[in-house]
Amino acid sequence: MNNKTGGREEADADGFQDADGAQADGVALDPKVQAQLGRVFRAYCDDLIHQPIPDKFTVLLAKLEAKQREKK
Repeated sequence: MNNKTGGREEADADGFQDADGAQADGVALDPKVQAQLGRVFRAYCDDLIHQPIPDKFTVLLAKLEAKQREKK
């Protein structure tokens, strides 16, 4: 879990980085690497968001909505 100290998040025991890429040992990621990681992550999330909802989930949601209407 990240802790905030003096307006800056510090890496936890697992070595997670803060917002500016600094690791627990004080080494920062190269800004170009950070930018590339950001682009890849955004592209992955964008692709994931635009995937169709599986039929299984649509059926389950319809059943849930029907039960909610019955309760009212």
